[in-house]
Amino acid sequence: MDFSAKQIAGAVAAVLAITALAAGLVDWRHRKRADLDRVSLVDWRNLQVFALIGAIIAAAVAFQL
Repeated sequence: MDFSAKQIAGAVAAVLAITALAAGLVDWRHRKRADLDRVSLVDWRNLQVFALIGAIIAAAVAFQL
């Protein structure tokens, strides 16, 4: 089964958008935590920003193909 470049770019954009949404939800929960001394190993805000940038770029590529 061969996928076109447009389908691959669209799938990458969708995965990155879902990743950004999940990172946003985790970051929101992290900011609202009851135990402020409990820190996260992952910087969820940066992960969300980079995933959104990647999703925008992948969607732009998919629309251009």
